[in-house]
Amino acid sequence: MGVDQVVLLARLMLQEVVILVAPILLAAILVSLAVNVLQVLTSLQDQTLSQVPRLLVTGGALFLMMPWMWRHLAHYTVNLLTDFHSVLQ
Repeated sequence: MGVDQVVLLARLMLQEVVILVAPILLAAILVSLAVNVLQVLTSLQDQTLSQVPRLLVTGGALFLMMPWMWRHLAHYTVNLLTDFHSVLQ
């Protein structure tokens, strides 16, 4: 296996990671932004107030997105293993 093939596999893997993590990260960022704006407007600077909603939304997003994530990951794995003979040569 050459260096080019290793770099290609690593690039494909990192693309899959970004695709799988992006919706959950986006949900956490949006909730953090909303909570921070609310804290600035009310002058309430409690750490618990900023952490709990972010954890709840992240957990909820994981729960809702998990079937899609499993299907996407299974599709990636099947494609990787079916085309792996070309990588070994």
